[in-house]
Amino acid sequence: MAEVAIVRAAHLQVYIDELREIGVPVEKAWARSRLPGKALEEPDTYVSFAHCLEWLGSCSRDVELMEFGFRSARRESLASLGAPVHRAILAAPTGIARLQALTRYAALEDNVLSLRMQAEGDRIRVISTMAGFTADPSIAIGEWIDLHALISIIRSVAGPRWCPKEMTFVSRHRLPPAVQEAFPNTHFRMGQPCTSILVDGDVLARRGVSCGGDVAARSVLAADTLPEEDPFRWNTVAALRAVIRPYLADGYPSLPQMAETFRMSERTLQRRIRECGQSYSEIVQDARFDLAREMLVDRSVRIIDIAMAVGYENPQHFARAFRRHSGVSPTLFRKSLPATG
Repeated sequence: MAEVAIVRAAHLQVYIDELREIGVPVEKAWARSRLPGKALEEPDTYVSFAHCLEWLGSCSRDVELMEFGFRSARRESLASLGAPVHRAILAAPTGIARLQALTRYAALEDNVLSLRMQAEGDRIRVISTMAGFTADPSIAIGEWIDLHALISIIRSVAGPRWCPKEMTFVSRHRLPPAVQEAFPNTHFRMGQPCTSILVDGDVLARRGVSCGGDVAARSVLAADTLPEEDPFRWNTVAALRAVIRPYLADGYPSLPQMAETFRMSERTLQRRIRECGQSYSEIVQDARFDLAREMLVDRSVRIIDIAMAVGYENPQHFARAFRRHSGVSPTLFRKSLPATG
């Protein structure tokens, strides 16, 4: 399990659109959640996976979770992925290569998600697990997004009507009629150890648009075990720093606030930070000045606005802190940047 479980905010938007469709007052519910307001505006923001799952579960209490997850997932496409992941997938030539690209970079979308493939005769089972969350009562919501991503990738080489031979769910929820209508020839198994789809090997050997032959892909599928590239991984400090960033505009995000966000005790969070050789205040400062440096690149943004965005009400306090952290003032740092345009 990721020590600090995070997800890219873009994946929340499909759920939010579905919540609005069924009449949930999203803005009021969001305000009560204490999720950062910037996550509604900036899709590349990262938020706590546990916090989001709990919030979505509470907002969708009037509908079946399996149906809510399915209907939300249908709103997502490969274009919902971050630009680096999207490019890596579409640059890969075959279905299996595209799945391997997702395996490598999936943590950029969701660091809880783990993907692997195993051969079952002439078929391949693509397995998705969310470590540490399989017992969560709202797991069906997350399962559908993961499955839809896998199906979308395979449809990018097999066509828009392709359906898996089998789908398995950790959730034990009843399948709604809409699911069975969408996948009439798919066998479903509920209450399984993992979320997965079963795919014919020759489907994964197919190539996407503008790709050539498939000899290399077929040789991979013929192997007893499928190769796995080293995946991208977050460390605890980097993940925590990413989640802190959208809270900065509202002031200094406290340790108790972050511990609650990740559904862990303050002591546990402090211990994990210490094990990385840093303190919580250092992580917050690093998050502040990473964001400040990025904003300083845009010369149209005023220093006072940058100060507010990273949690300083007084621009002089921000300038002094920036100088202590970087060795130069924000103004000199900006002047040192190469001219653009």
